Amino acid sequence: MNLYTVIREEMAKRPEKAIPFSRYMELALYHPAYGYYMSDKPKVGKGGDFFTSASVHPVFGETIADAVVEMWRAGKAEAPVLVEIGGGTGSLCRNMLDRLKEAAPELYQDMTVMLIESSPYHRKLQQDAILAHDVKKVWYSSLEEAVLHEQIEGVILSNEWLDAFPVHVVEKSASGWQEVWVAEEEGRLREKLGDLTPGLADYLAERNLKGSNGMRLEINLGLSQAAKNVSRLLKRGYVLTIDYGDQEEELYHPSRKNGTLMCYYKHQAHDDPFAHPGEEDITAHVNFTAWREYGEQVGLGEVAYMRQDQFLMRSGLLHKAVAHMDRDPFTSVAMKRNRAIQQLVDPAGLGGRFRVMVQAKGIDHHEGLRFVQPAFRF
Repeated sequence: MNLYTVIREEMAKRPEKAIPFSRYMELALYHPAYGYYMSDKPKVGKGGDFFTSASVHPVFGETIADAVVEMWRAGKAEAPVLVEIGGGTGSLCRNMLDRLKEAAPELYQDMTVMLIESSPYHRKLQQDAILAHDVKKVWYSSLEEAVLHEQIEGVILSNEWLDAFPVHVVEKSASGWQEVWVAEEEGRLREKLGDLTPGLADYLAERNLKGSNGMRLEINLGLSQAAKNVSRLLKRGYVLTIDYGDQEEELYHPSRKNGTLMCYYKHQAHDDPFAHPGEEDITAHVNFTAWREYGEQVGLGEVAYMRQDQFLMRSGLLHKAVAHMDRDPFTSVAMKRNRAIQQLVDPAGLGGRFRVMVQAKGIDHHEGLRFVQPAFRF
C-alpha cells in the first residue's frame, strides 16, 4: 500500500471516479501513514524542502518573544500561556523560550507552553527542542482536542499554519464557477473540472466572488471552524497569525489569474501538485480578509495587520543588530546575525511576502504594544 493506492481506492468509491482537489491535498499532506507532514522526512532547512523565517536565525524568535511579552503584559496575564499551533521542528518555540527566560524571568517562571501538533514526528522534535526549559509543557494532537481540555489566558501563535490547510480550487468558465477534481488518466493523476461540492457554491455566493473566464481561486473552507476553535481555546488574550497571504481584494486580483497554489520539493518551487504526492509541501496563500471576518464573528477583534517586515521592525528587530569589527563572513556570529536581520526585513523577500495579523479577545486597551504604534518614517 502507498499513497497513490489510497487515492485510487478512494476515487473508485465515488460515482465521479474522482475526488475534489481539497481531498487530494488533505491526503497528500495529512494521511496518517503517507502524508507529507506526518512523515519522518526533514522538511525545513538545508536538508528539507523549504526555509521559514524561524529557520533563518534565532533572532526571529527573539523578536516574536518580545512581542508576546508585550501582549502578556497588556492582557495582565499572571500565569501566562503561550500556545503554538503547527510548530514543526520546535525551533521557533525554543528560540522564544530562550528569550523569554532572559527578558521576562518573572513571567517565564509561571508560564505554560502548549504545542498543538498533528505529526508524531514533529511532536518528538518539539519535545527534544525545548527539553532544557523548566516550564510547564502540554501537547495536543489537534486544536479540537485542546479545546476539549483547556481554556487559556495568553497568546495563541501560529507561523505558517493556515497556508497548509487543504483548499478547494475553482475555475471560472462561461457557465460559472467549476471545481477542480482529481482523476486518474493513463495511470497518472490529472485534474478535471466538475460540479461544485456542497458548501462551496454557498461560499462563492456569500462572498460575491467574481472573476474572468479561466481565473482560478483557492478557497479555504476550514478557516471558519479554525477561528471558532481558536476563540473557544482563548478565554482572554491575543492571537498572533504569521503567514503568507493577502487581503481578499489583492489575493483574488486579475494579476493572480492562475491562483497561488505552490509546491516545494528540495527547495525547488513549482506548481504541479501531482509531481511528488506525499513527498512535497503544497500550500496556498491565506485570505486574511476571511480570517479577520471569521474572527470578528467569534469575538476576536483585529488589533493590527501589516507586512512581516513592518511588524518585526516595530517590535525591535533592528535594535538586535550588533556592532562588530569582524572581517570573515563565514565565521563571524555577528555578521551572520546582521545578515539574517536584513533577510527578515527585505520587502522583496520574507519581509514583504508574509503578513502578520494580531487579534484580541476580552482586552479593550492595548497599551505597550509597539507594533500598533504609528509606522516608522524612513
